[in-house]
Amino acid sequence: MIVRLVAKLLALLNSNRRAVEIAAAAAFGLWLALVPTTNLLFVALALLVFLVKVNLGMAMVSFAGFSLLVPLVDPTLDRFGYRILTAPALEDLFRAIYAVPVVPLTRFNDTLVAGGFIAGALLFVPVTAVAILFVRAYRKYVHARIANSKLVRAIKATPFAQKVGAAVGRLRHVWPTT
Repeated sequence: MIVRLVAKLLALLNSNRRAVEIAAAAAFGLWLALVPTTNLLFVALALLVFLVKVNLGMAMVSFAGFSLLVPLVDPTLDRFGYRILTAPALEDLFRAIYAVPVVPLTRFNDTLVAGGFIAGALLFVPVTAVAILFVRAYRKYVHARIANSKLVRAIKATPFAQKVGAAVGRLRHVWPTT
């Protein structure tokens, strides 16, 4: 049972091979982590992650990782959200948008929600670009070294790793990665 779960996770993490799909998933994970979970914006972003072609495993891992770090920047997000919500030039826009019946469910009038949502939107492209560079560098320079290291070869020789490898191989016949 555990071997199958590990095999499914590995297949999921390797299902999208393009660097942009992995990088966009990391950016989505950051955006989701920046938005508080108790509103409609978070739900809409989470649905968007499932609708676009990104690596879901990376999105979940980056969301979990960034969620641990976001409390450190919450005061900054709060101030940023306050500046956005109190900007005189945007006052009429916010008033018109907030009159739409479903918009209050987004809680966009909360400074933390507004700051996190706008910060995530602004950071999406730069985070994606940096993550693409990181993925390409990892694949070009690091992956082969790690795969051929003595430690990894020793781990691959264990019975558990051989069972996981066999399970992943069987799973690829059912759920191809290419």
